[in-house]
Amino acid sequence: MPKPAPPHGTVTLLDEEAGTQMLSFFSATVVLLLGTSVSLAYLLDAPSSLPLRPAVLICALALATLIGIRKGHARIAGQILIWGSWAIILASAPFGSGNRSIGVVGISLLIFMQGWLKGPRHAIGMTIATVAALLGISLAEHYNWITQAGPVPPLLRWLMLCAVFCIMGFFTVLSYRLHLQRYSEQARLATTLALVTEHSPIMLAAVDAEGRYRYVNNNYAHFHGKSTDELIGNPVVDTVGADTLRQIRQTLLKNDGRGTYRSRHQDPVSGIERWLETSVQQARTNGGEEDGFYAILRDITDEVRSAERANFLAYHDSLTGLPNRALMLDRLRQAILRGEREDSLLVVCYLDLDGFKRLNDTWGHSTGDSVLIQLAGRLQDCVRGTDTVARLGGDEFVVLLGGIENREEIPATVARLLKAVECPIPISESSSIAISACIGVSVCPLNGEEPDVLLRNADQAMLIAKQSGRGRCSLFDTELEGRARALYQTTANVERGLAEGEFVLFYQPRVNMRLGTVVGVEALIRWAHPEEGLILPVSFLPYVEGSEVAVRLGRWVLAEALSQMQRWSAVGLHLPISVNISSHHLKAPGFGEHLAKLLKAHPGMPAESLEIEILETAAMEDVEKVARIIRDSASLGVSFTLDDFGTGHSSLTYVRRLPARTLKIDKSFVRNILEDPEDLAIAKGVVALARSFSREVVAEGMETIEHGVALLSIGCEHAQGYGIAHPMPAEAVPAWIAQWKRPAGWGDAPRPAT
Repeated sequence: MPKPAPPHGTVTLLDEEAGTQMLSFFSATVVLLLGTSVSLAYLLDAPSSLPLRPAVLICALALATLIGIRKGHARIAGQILIWGSWAIILASAPFGSGNRSIGVVGISLLIFMQGWLKGPRHAIGMTIATVAALLGISLAEHYNWITQAGPVPPLLRWLMLCAVFCIMGFFTVLSYRLHLQRYSEQARLATTLALVTEHSPIMLAAVDAEGRYRYVNNNYAHFHGKSTDELIGNPVVDTVGADTLRQIRQTLLKNDGRGTYRSRHQDPVSGIERWLETSVQQARTNGGEEDGFYAILRDITDEVRSAERANFLAYHDSLTGLPNRALMLDRLRQAILRGEREDSLLVVCYLDLDGFKRLNDTWGHSTGDSVLIQLAGRLQDCVRGTDTVARLGGDEFVVLLGGIENREEIPATVARLLKAVECPIPISESSSIAISACIGVSVCPLNGEEPDVLLRNADQAMLIAKQSGRGRCSLFDTELEGRARALYQTTANVERGLAEGEFVLFYQPRVNMRLGTVVGVEALIRWAHPEEGLILPVSFLPYVEGSEVAVRLGRWVLAEALSQMQRWSAVGLHLPISVNISSHHLKAPGFGEHLAKLLKAHPGMPAESLEIEILETAAMEDVEKVARIIRDSASLGVSFTLDDFGTGHSSLTYVRRLPARTLKIDKSFVRNILEDPEDLAIAKGVVALARSFSREVVAEGMETIEHGVALLSIGCEHAQGYGIAHPMPAEAVPAWIAQWKRPAGWGDAPRPAT
């Protein structure tokens, strides 16, 4: 690249190489012309017509200059030639008009040469020196000190020559400065372009018509592991290869001298595969002839990889790398067509993990993500390469199994999936987690031939499997479809009924059989359906279990129970109420905060009068979390009861860790204590366990007076059931309490031996 121009007149405009070339051309031209002229003068026998001696001397100086240039002394030799020729011309000027004529031309050329080789100052200096020398010669002629030559008076001739030399000096300075201004602009532009090109992330190359590098920037050279000096002037094919060069030429031919294409290259420095976008344009001379081409190369590896990543994420799960719903549906369509061609079955398995939310809450989301990633790998390992494992989101997976010959193969295949899930998953070097899943299965073409239908049927079968417990599998059939529809319809109806205020609470009294006092009531929900009448909870609660509707229903029950307690208190009836809530409601986010708001919204009602009942089996699912919720609620004054106690096979450790105040003996044991010794033994065991841990005990399902006597004999004094009272509306409770009397046999019942 050219360097910026120096200040005017300080140094030469031309660089050393250009100045040397100009001086060489000038010297050679002088030798050729003067040598030819002298030779012709002798051949034509007219040496007197030529100023022979000056010509020979100048020719000798020119030859010496050429020798000096060859020896590397161009600058000194050039000044010797210019000033020597100047001196010879001026010295020979008085001795003939021919000398003066040649002098005019020669000195003008010398002034121009001096200006361009050494600068304007030197051209002005030579002009002044010439004018002064000619003045001296003219004065000498004027006073006849030397012989006057020519018809023109010396002083007039001097004025004319001064005008010629001054004009030549002015022209030299002007041309130098005009060219210097243009040169400076080009140099600044070249500097700017150099700054841009040499520090640009793009790669630039210019190739001449012979296929050699005319120019490359640093980035281009670095990409090919070489320096710019190693590339410029060398064949392009040695660097990029014949195939790339052929592709460039084909692109230029197909696109009228310009074009863009993408290609992959191996980075010679790092060895990494990189993508390049190459834009090429044909270079042409001023005459329109082809003169190589220009190439701009841009590294688009990051763009290509980002596009590939975006395309991958459009059809794959970002966490596990498995196909997502979009890709799974596409593969499901292909599998359906393949099954039709091969006359085989396609099995769609809809898999949902059991209790994954609890795992996330307990161990954190990073552990949950690790479990999902490992589980995805396990599922892929236990299917064939032609099968598909996809993640729909959260903890839901779909497995497509094709090529199944008959339905008898399905149970073993699904069991293999369940087994893969149930193997403990390591979460650290010293601990692992055991999980389970429920799987719903639909079969094509038996359960549908459309992707959406098959997926929906498998989802419905999975929901039915969830209702059966953990680690279960359910195959879709017509009956199952009816159950799934009923499940959906009932849930929607419950949500509507709740919004329209169709639910009411009935209350069943709980009594102290030995003292004959009413110690509280249990709130039991009923659905006052406008068309079907009063519906018992067994007809709708199982359908909404685990849904948000169950949470909203539980919140309504709590609020209604507290409001009823407040209404009874206003008429002088202070009666504790126990309320049943689902485990999903208990463990839902914000349970404690909502309970505190309800208590605050019912001032004057002691929190100790509210008792919450939860199933023993639900408490055992996550003992630590349930125990924490019970402790937080107990700080508000609310107490808890373990309902249906005895059905969940609780260990003594669990009973000790759960701070529930009351244990409720399940009615399935109470109902048969008069006939079945084993049920009586279980009831005795629960009573003994409650005493050991200072818990209260209540028997539910007491149907006769004799049941009450038997319960009192084993130490259970609190009971409820049809033998005492059926559930009743709130307005009937005060009248029932006013007229109820303890049966005579209960007061005489024996106390248990201590």
